[in-house]
Amino acid sequence: FDIVYTSYGALNWLPDIPRWARVAAHFVKPGGTFYVVEFHPIVGIFDDDAGVTELRVRWPYFQGNEPLRCEGYGTYVDRSIPLTNDVTVEWPHPTSQVLTALIDAGLRIEHFHEFPFTPWAQLPPLMAWSDGYNRLKEHDGSLPLIYSIRATKPA
Repeated sequence: FDIVYTSYGALNWLPDIPRWARVAAHFVKPGGTFYVVEFHPIVGIFDDDAGVTELRVRWPYFQGNEPLRCEGYGTYVDRSIPLTNDVTVEWPHPTSQVLTALIDAGLRIEHFHEFPFTPWAQLPPLMAWSDGYNRLKEHDGSLPLIYSIRATKPA
């Protein structure tokens, strides 16, 4: 394909980022583009329980081989909705792991951008909607909340 795209909230469900990168690169034709826009994994280290009033580290950035197991969060759409099965298993992937996997899959990184806003409030008690995005209420602009990568396959 001329363009292959991975969007928000996909990578944390995948245990094997190098494999994901190889599959994505396989479907990019020579001279084509692979584009990723994703929630920044740094946000995933912070406590997001209801009632949290400040940024505090709860989860590791460098997880290792085992996934994080979380329960009682409801849905990502509305955390107050009770679920019968509310266990999630997620793999945090540092941005370095994602970038390295794409390079190792034969793609050339054209750009890597980070942004201090997000379309979804990952830390609901600590974020507010402003100018069409969610931003940190305190420390706005101090942390990356999403990132994008544009990579190409050499012709």
